Amino acid sequence: MARTDIDMLLERAQADARGSRKQVPPPKAQARDKRYIFNGDPQASNPGYAARPNKKVARRKISTFNIILWLFGIGIAIVLYVDNIITINRLAFEVNQLQTKYDSVMNTNATLRAEVTRKAAWERIGKNATEQLGLKFPTEQPTLFNVDQDKIESLKAK
Repeated sequence: MARTDIDMLLERAQADARGSRKQVPPPKAQARDKRYIFNGDPQASNPGYAARPNKKVARRKISTFNIILWLFGIGIAIVLYVDNIITINRLAFEVNQLQTKYDSVMNTNATLRAEVTRKAAWERIGKNATEQLGLKFPTEQPTLFNVDQDKIESLKAK
């Protein structure tokens, strides 16, 4: 501050203490000097009023509401992450059970195919036919003969 401003402030303080200070109306809002001081001493435009230096910019504090909101958001994210892990583990267990069931069904199918193949073998069928049913293999060659279609039609007509 300029030396003259300090002197004026001291005079005003002493006048206030004596009670003999003149009442100076405050300047109008439009007439107020909104100067900012960047370098050097301020020069007062109105005598009797000292120009204020710039205030230090106060950093805005983070509100409690924002902190609580962030904590709830982080909590929800953690809960969703844990739920996702639990769901994935459960699904992996179900997939493992289904894979085991699929493997057992495939083994059963392979066993049944092998059994059908074994029972459908010509040797086994021939053996069962001769032993159980008394069938025999033919000893002579089959003979071919021609059928007359006219005779068939005449027999159908009768």
